[in-house]
Amino acid sequence: MPAALHVSDAAPKKSTRRARSTASKDLNLTTEQKRLILNSFFRLEPALDLVAQLFFLKLFRLDPGLRKKFDGPVEMQARKFSASAKLAMISLGHEDGLAPTLKLLGTRHRQMGIRARHYRTMSRALVWTLERSLDKSFDRDTRDAWNTMLAQFAKVMSG
Repeated sequence: MPAALHVSDAAPKKSTRRARSTASKDLNLTTEQKRLILNSFFRLEPALDLVAQLFFLKLFRLDPGLRKKFDGPVEMQARKFSASAKLAMISLGHEDGLAPTLKLLGTRHRQMGIRARHYRTMSRALVWTLERSLDKSFDRDTRDAWNTMLAQFAKVMSG
């Protein structure tokens, strides 16, 4: 893995308390799942643009037809993805939630020809990217938390 994408492999601190459900209006994630997602994201943040480029390269390898749906060079798409990812992470901690933003993004994606099946491919590409970028710190619990969040994102964005 390129050194620029290698992130600290120190495992996130495990909570000894039972994970509690949160009262989020749009995402049904536990407090522990949110913590795992945020900790892994903060590890990636210094190299987020490179991680996003890796995501798009993997995405287009998994489904070459998606390349036509995203206008512009990978670097531009990566910047847009990075901004959206940061917004999503900020929104995880807010009571008003992320659903309105996801619904708007879903509408935009439908106009581009993105369908529910494409979100499954996007999730696969992102989880693959996280595995490669976070290495050993992307443990089973962290993977499960991301998969849960991504499935809920896809549900909201699919309309």
